[in-house]
Amino acid sequence: MNAEGAREALRRLLKMFESGDLPEAVARTLIRPKGGITRPCDKWSLGNRLLMLAAGTEDARGYRQWQEVGRYVRKGAKAIYIFAPVTKKKVERVTDPETGEEREEERTAVVGFRHVPVFRYEDTEGKPLPVPDYAPPEPPPLVEVAKAFGVREVRYEPAGRDGCYGFYAWQGGKRIVLHSHDVLTWFHELGHAVHNSFRPLRGGQVPEQEIVAEVFAATMCVLYGMPGYLRHAWEYVKAYSSQDPQQALKAIFRVLSDVAECLKRVWEVRERQEGGAAA
Repeated sequence: MNAEGAREALRRLLKMFESGDLPEAVARTLIRPKGGITRPCDKWSLGNRLLMLAAGTEDARGYRQWQEVGRYVRKGAKAIYIFAPVTKKKVERVTDPETGEEREEERTAVVGFRHVPVFRYEDTEGKPLPVPDYAPPEPPPLVEVAKAFGVREVRYEPAGRDGCYGFYAWQGGKRIVLHSHDVLTWFHELGHAVHNSFRPLRGGQVPEQEIVAEVFAATMCVLYGMPGYLRHAWEYVKAYSSQDPQQALKAIFRVLSDVAECLKRVWEVRERQEGGAAA
């Protein structure tokens, strides 16, 4: 048992609570691969999957579990710690509610937890793992519309160390990569793709570009009857406006014309596609 490792795990969870990142982190842990490919962490509790995510990885396993798939922990790599229940079998006397008769039943009770060391995929080397399919059961709205703006690929995959929920890449082949099934994230990256069709994007987290994409995404969520995202969108915009509500409002008004143009272009493409399908 490593007490310091356990304390670090709890500090990471506490940080998620304090920062308000917990709901989004929970959403990310719910992305599971399809096609029969499973990982040990797919059977972990939600708390342990959050600990894994907080450590900057989407796959963590024990030392021998990595060896079983042909990968080996690099020398000097530090373990992260998850919590495994300690159980004990107990015999209890229970009363049958229908007959009133008493009988003995053996039950398994959790009497505590122990700390289990696991290692991140990023701290291992060896054979490549099978590539799982992380796409949602149904594609998000307007995937076909995205193609009209040059998006060649919409791909779902586990998040990297940077912790982002998705990105739009316009250099070297336009594509959208998503690390979440969250529809706001999808609309945000679609907003970047549409925005880029009339105002070439600059590299990096440019505030004006991020605010256009987020206001576009929030508007699309309202139009598609998907509630619960407006507060997150507002906090996102404030983060790019020095957390000042007045500055955030001014920033939104400065980019409203670009947001309106994005919406206009999306609906024009959608109407053309629907018209073509009807014909």
